[in-house]
Amino acid sequence: MEYREIAPCNELKDFISHYWVGTWDTNKQAPTELYYITASSLTEITFAFSGPGKHDELLFSIVQGHTQIPLQSPVSEFYHLIGVSLYSYAIPSLFNLSSFELNQEFIPLTTFLGKDGSVLNEEMALAETTEQRIEILSCYFKSLLKNRKIVDTRMIRAIQEVKRNNGNPKIIDLAVNSFLSQKQFNRRFKEFSGFNPKVYARIIRLESAIKSYPNFRNLTELAHNIGYYDQAHFIREFKELTGFSPREFWKLSEDKS
Repeated sequence: MEYREIAPCNELKDFISHYWVGTWDTNKQAPTELYYITASSLTEITFAFSGPGKHDELLFSIVQGHTQIPLQSPVSEFYHLIGVSLYSYAIPSLFNLSSFELNQEFIPLTTFLGKDGSVLNEEMALAETTEQRIEILSCYFKSLLKNRKIVDTRMIRAIQEVKRNNGNPKIIDLAVNSFLSQKQFNRRFKEFSGFNPKVYARIIRLESAIKSYPNFRNLTELAHNIGYYDQAHFIREFKELTGFSPREFWKLSEDKS
């Protein structure tokens, strides 16, 4: 699979982590008919096409909520995906919806956005290039900014602190720095991240491990650097959150590259 990420414009960078494009070689692989989901701190909106050409068909569009468990969903056979990955704390601001309500969801875009989803589907289907499709998505999210709700800056700072520390902050310190009791903090954190603080920290630590993997000689070195007790703990948690052992996970990536 050919995969690339595209950074959002400055206006959207506080809400969108990145856009992404994945394309399978029609001459070497059968079309993909299973959609794999691993634990993720991000909410994704994805458009699946029969191929990368300008006349290829839009097969489906879905909203994949942030999740702490791996999932697999059968879908129409596709060769090309275009997606946008949103920070979970952008959900309350852009859609006036608690992030927790999207936890583990895998729903059609039209179910989530209604008429807006139908319009987006039509525009994405008619666009002829990846660049045009990214621009369509950017324009849509910029339009949402005009009516965005007031956000809880304390929670966003707390969530970002967990990310900065690779999932290894002291949760009690986050509550104190937010001037909230632990119970109040946990409730507000869940509303903006989609998870309780400990679960969110586990997912961020996993994402940090996956991102850092190429920089380490072996799994033991990686596990200790990211903050796991030992390699066994790392492997156990990795499999729980992705559905694969670390070696199976990276072998799968190599097979699809």
